[in-house]
Amino acid sequence: MTIYERLFALANKLAKSHSIGEESAALKEVDYLNKETKNHIRKNLSEPAVEEQLGKLKEIDVENDWAKVAERLQKPSRTLMPRLYRAAAIALLLFSVSYLTYNNIPKTEQEAPVQLAIEPGTDKALLILEDGTQVVLSPETTFKNKVAQSKGDRLEYKQENAQLHTVFNYLAVPRGGQYQLRLADGTEIWLNADTKIKYPIAFRPGETRAVELLYGEAYLVVSPSSEHQGDAFKIIAKGQEVKVIGTAFNLKAYNDEERIYTTLVEGKVHIAAKDKHAELHPGEQSVWDYSTNQLSKYSVDVNHDTAWIRGYFYFEDKPLSEIIQVLSRWYDVQIYFGSPELQKVKFSGLLSKKQTIEEILNGIQKTNSINAYEIKNKTITIR
Repeated sequence: MTIYERLFALANKLAKSHSIGEESAALKEVDYLNKETKNHIRKNLSEPAVEEQLGKLKEIDVENDWAKVAERLQKPSRTLMPRLYRAAAIALLLFSVSYLTYNNIPKTEQEAPVQLAIEPGTDKALLILEDGTQVVLSPETTFKNKVAQSKGDRLEYKQENAQLHTVFNYLAVPRGGQYQLRLADGTEIWLNADTKIKYPIAFRPGETRAVELLYGEAYLVVSPSSEHQGDAFKIIAKGQEVKVIGTAFNLKAYNDEERIYTTLVEGKVHIAAKDKHAELHPGEQSVWDYSTNQLSKYSVDVNHDTAWIRGYFYFEDKPLSEIIQVLSRWYDVQIYFGSPELQKVKFSGLLSKKQTIEEILNGIQKTNSINAYEIKNKTITIR
């Protein structure tokens, strides 16, 4: 029985009992109304309240059809009218509190779901220690052990005497997240959404400082070899090795992409991918397709590839198929196209990562790159 059927049944019982001057126990037996609502009904069933309702009913300017009905009702018995008015007053009373009643009854599955806003990503990561212990990191949490300490949006290591065997930690940033890492040698690393990196908690003198980007995107400002007795630095990603002396560069190697992008901002790096090699200078980018073992090099605007560490998306004539990959990671959503042709549509723009996904999509829509979009839970369809 729906709430409205319950209210009609209750109104009928109250009307019958009140018309014969009896107090009904129906209200006491009801278990779907709270105490406040029951008291409200009792108050309005008092004689003064009913008389007030009668007065309001008498003031109604009925039309001809209602006049005819009233005339017919008055002919059998004039004593019938007060009872009818009482019943009508009670019915009106119940309808007047129906909204209050409805809000005090548990919601059913028939209600339309509320679409929650899809918020931008935040500073968060999961630290995995050498013994397998997992530590959730965020600005609201703190962590500290003998070699590392979290500070808001970053995790910092201090150089300790390296053990005879190298001890590794892992830092994983989920979709919808970002985080910063400072290695024991002073190297600064920014980690983008959906990224995982493996690194030693300390570096042994006389050996190459090596870390591994398991997947995702990272921007590194490497502590120069001159500060570490000439020890070189390298980072490995899916079979590609980047050797550096002291430099700043961006490295992107996501699991759902078949290419690894290395973009040099400062210094010089050497790329080695299987039997392919390349040397990059500032403003150059290498692209290694590990499915075909093709290594290419281009001159680029490094601001496009490094805007994410400054809180922006910078797209320059990029197809929507690439853009949605970036957006889906940052907002942790699934994005689909209504037609394959939309994937090839290109867009250019500088957008803030602090905006909601709706604001981002509205900005793209205003350029006529897309016609519309639909959001259901955390799934977005672009048309």
